[in-house]
Amino acid sequence: MRKRCLSILLLLTAAQVLSAQSAADQQRFAGTWEARFKGAVICTIKLKSGEKLTGETQGCNIQVNEAGDLTESTPPENNEPSAIVNARVDGDKLSFEITDGDDTMKCELTLTAESRAELRFVDAPVKIKPIRFERR
Repeated sequence: MRKRCLSILLLLTAAQVLSAQSAADQQRFAGTWEARFKGAVICTIKLKSGEKLTGETQGCNIQVNEAGDLTESTPPENNEPSAIVNARVDGDKLSFEITDGDDTMKCELTLTAESRAELRFVDAPVKIKPIRFERR
């Protein structure tokens, strides 16, 4: 009986430690992130920490050349935010999916400094170099 109680106590303690680490990891990404091109905001990502990391993105209608460099950004046809789902933090990298209707795109936001990050489109049909973001 004593071993069982000790095992349960250890499991509960481990769960609390993991939960605290998870909340701290989430907090590193929480906030409003903006990407700029030619001085204008071209994409906004808003992330909220909680039981799990959630958020939304707005904008991100871009054009790239063959090398994957950003060449143009135009306002999206639909200015409704797209949901961020399945967010997972692994060190300095946040993996997530953006859903827009029936479309889903996998992305990674990697911290490069305390308030700077780079967004990479994991499954883009064309080469796109990472896009720099800054937290407001």
